[in-house]
Amino acid sequence: MATARVAARYAKALLSLAQERNELDAVGQDLDTLDALFAGSRDLVVLLQSPIVKGDKKQAVLDAVLKGHVGELTASYLQILIQKGREGLVVDMVQEGQTQLRALRNIQSVTVTTAVALTDALRSSILAQVAKVHKGEVELTEQVDPEILGGYILHIGDQMIDASVKRQIQALGRELTEHDYEPEF
Repeated sequence: MATARVAARYAKALLSLAQERNELDAVGQDLDTLDALFAGSRDLVVLLQSPIVKGDKKQAVLDAVLKGHVGELTASYLQILIQKGREGLVVDMVQEGQTQLRALRNIQSVTVTTAVALTDALRSSILAQVAKVHKGEVELTEQVDPEILGGYILHIGDQMIDASVKRQIQALGRELTEHDYEPEF
């Protein structure tokens, strides 16, 4: 929990600096680039979080990997994190930075899980329902999980609506086992 707070502070500092310099869009793209890089390279994440590898070696690897892919502000910021011994927070800082940037831009992250892929009509219906509670842009992520059997699970920020058939069957099962039913003869 403490690392999440520290990562949030570093992300806020980066975004504040980017706002002052009118480079918020560029830093947002850099955060997306870094997130994709960390998602695709577990070795890089392990290297950054390793207490054995020295900071100058980590900096050399990051410089080689990121050269030409991120802006000067983001590269300098990462260099400062490594100099301060906070390179283990880079992955969390990037994710927190993306979250804070979405909040600054009034973009709501929504995830919908269904048993089968969404049709265009259903997708439009979900977006219309979310628009009723969120007056801004919506970033929809779709997931398919056949184990929910039907219905949907909707995550809006930190709220969840579980209208899946699987949950309804589980609730019915709990209700049947919690009550003593005696057959009438």
